[in-house]
Order: sequence, then C-alpha cells, then structure tokens
Amino acid sequence: MKGWRTLFPNAWYVAVREYRSRVRTRSFVLGTVLLAVIAFAATQLPVLVDFAAGSSQTRLEVVSTPGMPADSLSLLSETLNGQISATAHPPFVVSWLAEGDIASAQQALENGKFDALLIVDRDPASKNLTFTLRTDLASDGPVVTSIRPAVALLALDDALARAGTSIGAVQATPLTVLPVNPSAGPANSVSREVSTDLLSTGLIVLIFMAIITYGVWVAMSVAEEKGSRVMELMLNATTPLQMLAGKVIGNGAAGLTQYGIILAAVVGGLLAQGPIHKAVLGTDAGNTFGGLDPVVLAAFVILFVLGFLMYSLLYAALGSLVSRQEDVQSATSPLMMLIIAGYVMSVFGLQAIDDTWVKIASFVPFFSPYLMLARVSMGHVEAWEFGLAVLLLVISIAVALFVAARIYSAGVLLYGQRLSLRQVLSAARVSR
Repeated sequence: MKGWRTLFPNAWYVAVREYRSRVRTRSFVLGTVLLAVIAFAATQLPVLVDFAAGSSQTRLEVVSTPGMPADSLSLLSETLNGQISATAHPPFVVSWLAEGDIASAQQALENGKFDALLIVDRDPASKNLTFTLRTDLASDGPVVTSIRPAVALLALDDALARAGTSIGAVQATPLTVLPVNPSAGPANSVSREVSTDLLSTGLIVLIFMAIITYGVWVAMSVAEEKGSRVMELMLNATTPLQMLAGKVIGNGAAGLTQYGIILAAVVGGLLAQGPIHKAVLGTDAGNTFGGLDPVVLAAFVILFVLGFLMYSLLYAALGSLVSRQEDVQSATSPLMMLIIAGYVMSVFGLQAIDDTWVKIASFVPFFSPYLMLARVSMGHVEAWEFGLAVLLLVISIAVALFVAARIYSAGVLLYGQRLSLRQVLSAARVSR
C-alpha cells in the first residue's frame, strides 16, 4: 500500500519528462500541424461542393403566355431544383418573362446570356399549354431530361387551374405519419440520420486511432528505456508503479494536446465555413455542425479519456515484457486484435443500434468506448446506461492499473529473454 500512497510527486516528474520529450520531437510538431491543416480543410468541403455545383448551373429563360397560374414560376423552379436549400447553388437559375419579346430573348440566348430558352404558348383549339425549348445542349442530356417532367407539371397545373383547382391544393392533401410505437416519438429525417451516422463513424474512428497511436507511444517508450538500460537508473529513484503512472499520464497528455489542436482546427473550420462560403459564393452556409451537439461532444471526451487510460495501462504492461522496440508490435498484437474487434463491432452496431447484442456489448469495458459512443451519438441511450458504462470503465481502469502494475513491476526487471505467459504471471505474483 505504501507504493500507492507515494505515487506522487515522482509519477508527476516522469509524466512531465514524457510529455516534454514527446511534444518537442519534430515528428510530433509536423504531424500535429499537418493533421490540423487537413482537419480544417476537410470542414471546407461543403464550400467546394457548392462551388462546383454553382459552376455547373444552367441559366434558363422562360417566356410565358397569358393566363398561366400565379405559382408557375415557383413550381418550375422547385421541380427543376428539387429540395436544394436556399443557401446552396441550385442546378437551375430560372428567369421569367411574362409575355416577353421572343425576339429579344432569342438574341440574349445567342449572345450567351442564357443556356436555354423555354417558350410557353397556348393551343388555340384545346387551350392547353405548348412548350418550345431552344438550346444547343444535347436533347438527351441531363438538362433537357430534367426540363421535360417540369414542363409536364406546368401543363398539369394550368389544366387544374382552368378546372377550378390547383396543383398546390392537390399536393396539400394531408398525410399523417404515425410511429409503430407511439412512445418512441417522431422519427428523424433521412438527412439527419445520414448526418448522424457519419458523425458517429467519425468519432469512433478518432477514438480507435487515438487508442492505437498513443497506446503504442506508451509501449515504445517503455521498451526504449528498458532497451537502453535507462530503466535501471530510473528505478533507483522511482518505483515501477510511479513510472507506469507517469508514462501513461505523460503520453496521454501529449495525445490530448495533439487531439485538442486538431479538434480546435475542426471547430475553427466549422465557424469559418459561413464567412468563407459567403466570400467565395456570396451566400451563407447552412447548418455546418450537423449532429454535433454538446452532449455528444462531452460523451466523446469522457469515453476517449477513460478508454485511453485503460488501454494505455495494458500497453505499458505489455511493453515492459520486451527489451527492444522491434518486439513491441508482436508483444501488443493480442491487445491490438481486441481493439480492432471493438472497432469492427461498433461499425456493424451503427446499422443495428437497437439490437440486444449492441446494448450488452456497450457495457463491456473493452468495447464501451466505441459502442456506447455510437449509441449516444445516435440518440439511442438513456442517461443511466451511459452512467453505468462509465462506472464499469472506471472500475476496469482500477483493475487494469493493479494488474498492469504487477506485470510492469516484474517485466521491467526481466531482460534478454522471451517470456512465456506462465513466467509473466509467476513474476507478477511475487512482484511488489
């Protein structure tokens, strides 16, 4: 018990040394800057998409005929542009000339002011609308293909208006959508589900990469000092438990520093997306944060920290069993398989978030950093479930710390031999 009571300040000194040696390396600085730049650039992809869409807009000039319904222009624009938001660049820009001069419109078309000219007329006998499209675009191309059903809808709207009704009245026919389980509440829209699914996958990937990257840092640091015999000098001033805690804290702080900078770049990019969108395209961006809200972000931070602590303790213990950095990968491969299994389970779990196996696995400490985060981001978890998963993680960290400390205490003193599981357990049983 004495070792536990005297964990600090030596563990703190080891942590500071690990942190400084890690963040001062050229690879850390360059890697952090590169990842931050990539993260910021990734947040500007919607601007690039809108710019590409804007550069391929079709300018359509319409010359109308007398007596057309008042909603003809809006109906044509909505049909051609679908559900495009007002802030995005629609595929078609429609200009409407009420009984305009066809000759002037034709001249503007020839001068390149428009890409296509739609002339609307009325058949004297049937009183139905007729349409003539003048354009050099392919008759079977996507533009003409999109215009065909749009003019058919205009003709239908005009016929309904002459019959005393309108297509708006027909489209306003009420449809009540009720969930199968009334207590479940309304379902999310398709766009919301897609956005949430992408967000969940992204956050899970972040945790997966962080645990592997920073866990290997811990294992490599232990193997490096053990291989160079620095470990023997450090053991004269610190206990194995203090060194274990210091390495986990120091490397974890370095990892959090890197991830903090990357997340700051992401948030900064999201905040700058609107002004950049307006400067480049002249319009404001839409909802840039998608499904990212404070609850999901807080859950990510909690599960990230706890998951890293648990796995880093195990990485440090396994790293102490080898004397060369080249052997770290083979020593930590069983733990790597466990991490990959949790990641794969979470990817499949996103598609079956309410299945029983997903709920059960989200409480297993080795998998909860992934699966519980997936359930939180998808909005399929109760507060008590998240609290229970966190509690189990904390208990597991305490158990992992005890086991890792025993293995670490034995492993750092064993050099130049390939250890079997029996030898490791035997040494850990007698270590202090």
